[in-house]
Parts: sequence; structure tokens; C-alpha cells
Amino acid sequence: MKPLLLLLTLVISGISLGQEFDYHTDYKSLLEQTQDSTSSNFYPKLLERFNRNDSTMTNMEVLTLQIGFTVNTNYKPYKTIETEREIMKLIGQKSYKKAISACNGLLESNPINFTALMEKGFAYMKLKKDSTEFHKEKFMKVVYAIMASGNGSKERPHFVLSPLDGQTLSTHILGGSLGTMGSGRDENGYFLDILEVYIEGKTLETKYFHINHASETMFKE
Repeated sequence: MKPLLLLLTLVISGISLGQEFDYHTDYKSLLEQTQDSTSSNFYPKLLERFNRNDSTMTNMEVLTLQIGFTVNTNYKPYKTIETEREIMKLIGQKSYKKAISACNGLLESNPINFTALMEKGFAYMKLKKDSTEFHKEKFMKVVYAIMASGNGSKERPHFVLSPLDGQTLSTHILGGSLGTMGSGRDENGYFLDILEVYIEGKTLETKYFHINHASETMFKE
């Protein structure tokens, strides 16, 4: 992961959505656009572009794609945790072919799953497959969109889909280690994941992640 960390270090300061994302005011409006077949942000249109790795997709469009998935019948974030952990276990065991198969299975129903995209790209790299760059670029689109959705502060949390995404982003992408993990709510009452992250093993930062859409889905189930 070191090359990925270096890449993020070089570009992270320049990541933006083109506008500041406010969960309270923007989530519902962007969600409505993803359900409107006349909109350029119609979910099937964005997903088709993402699946073919359209290089013109903006961070805002990828974020909107993620938001659109939150009302998909396959969006069951607390039920996919076990599968996400199994994928990471296979990667840890260096069972890369099995990991790719597991990733493909999850991506069939969850096409923008953070863990599956990340580990599929990593497994392809370890197996030195020709399409490694294609899968890496798809995953990086999601990373950039998450990083651009906020700065990780309580005022501007990052947007994530899975309860595991904040943890995985902090450890596998930002290279930190986790301290205390908890939850809370922002000033508008939206549910947040709150993580203490030790950067380079010494600097302690508190990171906030918007996960209200996931918690609402859990309660509906």
C-alpha cells in the first residue's frame, strides 16, 4: 500500500468536489437527482459510467453515485460487514484468487463497495494481471470522492457507505492505526462514526464519518 499512500500524499490537498458538500442540505437533493431519469445524475447513468471507468467522472458525480446506492434494495451495509471482513481475511492469507472471486460476488450486488473495490485491485496487482490499473483507478475514484466529501472534522465529516469504510480508510489508505471507536450525532442529529486515529503511530486525530443513511437502513430492516 505504500505507493498508494504516497499518491494520496501528493494529491490530497488538491482534492475537491468543486463545491462544499453539506450532508444536511445536499444529501436529499442529490438523492432525488439519482432517481430522476431525466437527470445526468440518474443512478443507472452514473453506474454505467463508473463501471466502464469513465475518466471524466468528477468527485461529485462519484459521491452522488454513492448516495444513489443508499436507496438500492441491495444496500444492506450492516449485513455485508461479514463478507467484507472475509475478503480482507483472504487477502491477509494471500489467497488472492479466492479474494477476487469473493470481491466479484459482492460487487454484483454492491458495485461501489469500498472494501471489494480496494481488495480486488490489490489482488490483481499481486497477481500481476493486465487489468490492474483499470481496477485501481475505479477504486481511487471512490477514495477521492470520500476524501473530497469533507475533511473528517465534526463540522465536515467524510461520507461513507459501510460502517467499516471509515476504519479501512484510516488504516489502509491513510496509514494510521485505530484508537477508541465510538459514535455520536452532529448538530442536525445525523448519526456519525467517530474514530481516534494515530497517524504514523504518534499523532492522534479524531475523524468523523457520516453514516446516518446506513443506520436508517438498519432500523428499517
